[in-house]
Amino acid sequence: QTCGGLIQGLNGTIESPGFPHGYPNYANCTWIIVTGERNRIQLSFHTFALEEDFDIVSIYDGQPQPGNLKMR
Repeated sequence: QTCGGLIQGLNGTIESPGFPHGYPNYANCTWIIVTGERNRIQLSFHTFALEEDFDIVSIYDGQPQPGNLKMR
């Protein structure tokens, strides 16, 4: 299942499908966060659970390519 979206503005919320309950198998979620040229983006995780060896969260600065990977 594909999910995600575009977040613009001063604040936003990212949730997996079905939150606060489990998410579907093989979910592939991508969110794009857009801000002004000199603004910073701060991510705060309030509830976070991954299935070990199956789930990955990757954070990129720009397009999702190896040189832009900031955190995995």
